[in-house]
Amino acid sequence: MALRALSKSLVTLLSIAVLAAFTALRIVDLAWWRQQSLAAADARAANLSLILSEYLRELFAEGDASLRQVTQYSRRIGGPTAGHDQWEPVLGSAVAGVAGVGSITITDSTGMITHSTQRLIVGQSRADQFIFKQLASQTTDDLVIGEPYPSVRDPHTYLIPMGRRLTDADQRFAGTVVLTVIPASQRTFLSTVDVGRHGIVWVFHPNGFVLFREPSPVAAIGSRSIGNPVFDAAKRSGGSGTIRAAIEPGGAVLLSGYRTTATPPLIVAVSLDRDEVLTDWRHQAQASAALLVALGVLVGGVLVILSRQIDAKAAIERAFAESRNREASRLQEMNTRLSAALDAEQQASRLKDEFLMTISHELRTPLTAIYGWARILATGPADERRRQIGIETIERNARAQMTLINDLLDVASIVRGKLRLELRTIELATLLDEAIETLRPAADAKQIAVTAAHDPAVGMIIADPDRLQQIVWNLLSNAVKFTPAGGRVTMSTRRLGDEIEIVVADSGAGIAPEFLPHVFDRFRQAEGGSTRQHGGLGLGLAIVRHLVEMHGGSVRVESEGEGRGATFRVRMPAKPVH
Repeated sequence: MALRALSKSLVTLLSIAVLAAFTALRIVDLAWWRQQSLAAADARAANLSLILSEYLRELFAEGDASLRQVTQYSRRIGGPTAGHDQWEPVLGSAVAGVAGVGSITITDSTGMITHSTQRLIVGQSRADQFIFKQLASQTTDDLVIGEPYPSVRDPHTYLIPMGRRLTDADQRFAGTVVLTVIPASQRTFLSTVDVGRHGIVWVFHPNGFVLFREPSPVAAIGSRSIGNPVFDAAKRSGGSGTIRAAIEPGGAVLLSGYRTTATPPLIVAVSLDRDEVLTDWRHQAQASAALLVALGVLVGGVLVILSRQIDAKAAIERAFAESRNREASRLQEMNTRLSAALDAEQQASRLKDEFLMTISHELRTPLTAIYGWARILATGPADERRRQIGIETIERNARAQMTLINDLLDVASIVRGKLRLELRTIELATLLDEAIETLRPAADAKQIAVTAAHDPAVGMIIADPDRLQQIVWNLLSNAVKFTPAGGRVTMSTRRLGDEIEIVVADSGAGIAPEFLPHVFDRFRQAEGGSTRQHGGLGLGLAIVRHLVEMHGGSVRVESEGEGRGATFRVRMPAKPVH
């Protein structure tokens, strides 16, 4: 009794240790994956900011090229005071040569607009604007990008001015030429940059203004950017970098990459939403949690079954010993009766021991693989390929144990008469094809060709879809199990009057004639004892026969002998669907 209790406790502790080790390993893996996802997002944001900064540099370079041409032309025609007939052609050509330009304006040295492609503003003063003051105070011919301001005509939008000095023949300041860029003209391109649903593309003026933002509320362009964590980080850095911060207090955390350019003076940034970046990671974490719960339930179920089997075996052995002791005292007068009873008891014990040996082997084999790989993964570092092989092996053996336990539970329900059908209208061909796809990886692993042919006249039927799929899956898995590599398995359906026939045929090991009558018996297999080459408890076909009969049908098997393959025929009533 003490030894049996010790073995049960040891199995329980080992199972809990395996589950705990697997859980810890998965937590570490998820933490590493999260860190890698965030690092990859940082790198992606930084790369996008670099690409966009080069694109915008080229955009402003095109405008600057037009400005340079205008400054050279200004010296030839006498500067801002030249007539409109001399300025209009060159200004119109400059506007046409650059995409996304609002207007080009010429001012004299006092800031008065003398010429412009927007006639409405000629005569106005720009002496108080930032860009005029910058250009007037410069001693070198540098490009200046001014602060955004609203346009004066419909549709009202923000304009970004960029300009250069105009000088006379003695290189004295004579005025300015200013070209305005329409930020909205770049929205089509910026919207194609994949930053997710909640990501943002930024372009800041170094003086603290938003030049571009996509997606952009109307009020964003031209607004102050001081206090924006991305802008502040870029100003502190003076170069390129990344930052993880929320734009607004309490808002979503953004992973931002930024880059500062000197010519033209701009700060380009790309922000990715951290929650979007971690979407796949969260889904994997949720799936892992569900897997751990399912694994815990499975291990608990296995432990309960093993405990009950140990107790049941001990009870049977005690009962047998007590019976033998009682009968020993009456051996002389009941010799004939005792001999027959003993033979029956020995037969029952043999069947019991064979069943216990079989189920112990079938339960222990996958559990040994699960425990072995769990120990390997828990006791030392493993590369990604070895780790993946271990996880797949654990999952495959856990599924094998679940299938075994489900078969035992189904048989128990059948014996107690508690198995019930939930009939629904289903399309038979679709259900059969799904069963084939489930078994296809196992068939492909043995290079077994699996084909199906369905009679269109079969159509819709009334059946329990889960139990019908269990029937087909058991027949197909049986065929794949007993078919050697390179063989074939076929499935076909047809209507025979008021019945539907499902046929599963294989080119496998076949069935000996003397075993054909016992194919659908519980716990009966053609292979037995230590000669068994294939796993299983011999329950699959017994379950198939009972489920088919519950649907009002019948199942039979045909085989020309060992090595000649086998054919299973299931016939079910073709109940009309109205």
